Amino acid sequence: MFSNKKIIAFDIDGTLTVSKRAITESMALLLKELIKKKTVIATSGGKFEQFKTQFLPPFDNDKNFNPFIHNLILLPTSATQRYEFNKVKNDWELVEKEPLDSGVKERVKKLLEEVIDSGLYEIPPNPKGEIVEDRDTQITFSALGQLAPIEEKRLWDPDQKKRKKIVAVIEPKLPEVTLLINSVSSIDIVPKGFNKAVGIELLLKKLGLQKSDLIFVGDGLFPGGNDYSLHEAGFETVAVKGPEETELIIKKWLG
Repeated sequence: MFSNKKIIAFDIDGTLTVSKRAITESMALLLKELIKKKTVIATSGGKFEQFKTQFLPPFDNDKNFNPFIHNLILLPTSATQRYEFNKVKNDWELVEKEPLDSGVKERVKKLLEEVIDSGLYEIPPNPKGEIVEDRDTQITFSALGQLAPIEEKRLWDPDQKKRKKIVAVIEPKLPEVTLLINSVSSIDIVPKGFNKAVGIELLLKKLGLQKSDLIFVGDGLFPGGNDYSLHEAGFETVAVKGPEETELIIKKWLG
């Protein structure tokens, strides 16, 4: 399963880290060893700024790891953006993105504000942080606010029924976008037809590789999960329930 793969791809929240929390030292050490052997992709619905605080510090701040950092590729905002490490600039560089039209974004925001103001979807009145966030290539709706504790987010809509009602109302009015239900409490709105699988397929095409060259590890590989597109697209996948299980898998692969 592992030895013949050229790329190992991971979801971040719920797979490499607890949602919105910094990567642990033990996970970072394992990933560094993996990146020395393989190309590693890290993807998430979060924007690049979140990667910089939640995921990248152990890699960016380790001078001994610098010769290998080019083997790490970042796909923020549901893989609608791609960042690679530029050795000349000694920094991360946005090399590709799937644009979301500004007029469409304004319509998305207006419809989401109508949903919030309607009082019909059990959205709490005092959000912690932004509810509607513009991430350039993606609009993210977070019913409890971006900064709400992960425990509260998990309890709000565990069966996705509340968010499915919201999607059912606004999706027919937005033919230019795809609505992706996040595995915890959010809805990500991206350009039509886009998802993590599409973003990864575009990268493989650029690299001249096939689906069989990659394996994906994620916690949202169930029907309706935000990683399920990888399963539907025919990628080899490994489902996990959290970072602890991911660590065990990486240890097994590293031998």
